[in-house]
Amino acid sequence: MSPGRRIRHYRMLRGMTQKALGVAVGFPESSADVRIAQYESGARTPKRELLCQLAAPLGVSPSQLTVPVSYTHLRAHE
Repeated sequence: MSPGRRIRHYRMLRGMTQKALGVAVGFPESSADVRIAQYESGARTPKRELLCQLAAPLGVSPSQLTVPVSYTHLRAHE
């Protein structure tokens, strides 16, 4: 799963809008939702620093937004 899809996944789990997440990491309110939408769609790739900033309001570690989870790892926890 790409970082953008992970951002969307955790944002939806938290019940946050794209605008709320964007504002939480310091984007201007007028463009916060557009910026998050660009990352989630893959139009832009967030740099490591931004991934760290996004992780906090999403309640996850930065690695949860970037490190691929293997299928076997998921199966081991069922």
